[in-house]
Amino acid sequence: MTHTLSSLQHPLVKHLVKLRLDSGYREEHQALILEGAKPIQEMKGDVQKLLYTPSYAPFASSFLGEKWEITDAILNKISGVISPEGVIAEVRMPPFVSIAQARRVLALDGINDPGNMGTLLRTALALGWDTVYFLPDSCDPFNEKAIRAARGAHFKLSLAKGTGDQLREWAQHHHVQSVVADIKGEGPGKLPIAERRLLVLGNEAHGASPAIRQFCQPITISMSGEMESLNVAVAGGILLYLLSNKGSL
Repeated sequence: MTHTLSSLQHPLVKHLVKLRLDSGYREEHQALILEGAKPIQEMKGDVQKLLYTPSYAPFASSFLGEKWEITDAILNKISGVISPEGVIAEVRMPPFVSIAQARRVLALDGINDPGNMGTLLRTALALGWDTVYFLPDSCDPFNEKAIRAARGAHFKLSLAKGTGDQLREWAQHHHVQSVVADIKGEGPGKLPIAERRLLVLGNEAHGASPAIRQFCQPITISMSGEMESLNVAVAGGILLYLLSNKGSL
């Protein structure tokens, strides 16, 4: 059944705006806002509410469940982008899982920029890494900017979270080759091929925490010229590629 919504003060509008802006509210409701026809189509089975402007009625016709036809004014209030597509959905938040059986883990230690975080998730998925582990002090992985930058990767990767001690215990128990990006490290090309790997990327300004450095081998990217370092998403993408055994230095 399709409902019509025209009031900016409707409780549903306030609910969706709060889902977009408030991490605690997202956690409480275990739900996210997803924008755009392509990402919503890929999440079809997990769409809880679909909102669309009249021009997207043909797109909405294939969806079952709760649907709302909305005005452009409501779309603009709910959306986090300047020129939104005419369709928005509330979808289930992907659950956090155990890393016990993970083979290729990217751990994010204090990543502050949601754009960097989303880009790293997207890159990890593209290069065959199966799990992303969020350490404390990183930004909210379900921030709207992270969701947009990841382009659906949140829903295709295994996501986990925990402390550095928990990550160390897992890595040591399962004999996981554990490395951390560090300007003072060696090139990843010197590492032996490993069945299970952990790559940790640290904070954009300060790098990884001391707890991570205690059990992870530092690796770096050799650079020529006058640049001392790279953006963490760029450096992470290069290291994810090299450590996926698709390339070598």
